[in-house]
Amino acid sequence: MVNLTIWISLVFYASAVAVSFLVTDGMKQLKIYRILWSLGCIFALIHVFCAFKFIHDWNHQIAVKHTIIETERVTGLRFEYGIYFNYLFLLVWTIDCIKLHNAHSNRKIGATHSLWSRFVHIYMLLIIISATIIFEDGFIRYISFISLALLALLFYFSARTETK
Repeated sequence: MVNLTIWISLVFYASAVAVSFLVTDGMKQLKIYRILWSLGCIFALIHVFCAFKFIHDWNHQIAVKHTIIETERVTGLRFEYGIYFNYLFLLVWTIDCIKLHNAHSNRKIGATHSLWSRFVHIYMLLIIISATIIFEDGFIRYISFISLALLALLFYFSARTETK
């Protein structure tokens, strides 16, 4: 259940980003993007709730230790603050959802719309790449790499279309 919730979240994330590149009608884009983006955030929050309930026994120190062990296993480095980057990920996504729902409905939403949006997407991509490609292996790593490559292609072709 814990892993499923984050993968559902990431599917909504990728879908929202794809919509920002593929849907050209600003109103439709905004409506669909808001729904997908918010669902992604909600499932990420559910993931943390489930992780604390089913894995960490509602104990922050256990969660910190788990993150330290995983980081050391994968990177060989003992880094004690990794969990806080995960918390920041959730905070940034939640703030962005709130900003998005308070935004004027007549503007086009896109992954590169504003400085804030660029920060959100760059930070989130760094965390997602770390979680799905660096810390995962096997099938999940390959699916994640292919999905991110497809989003990068969408971004590239979207940017090319906008400049013409």
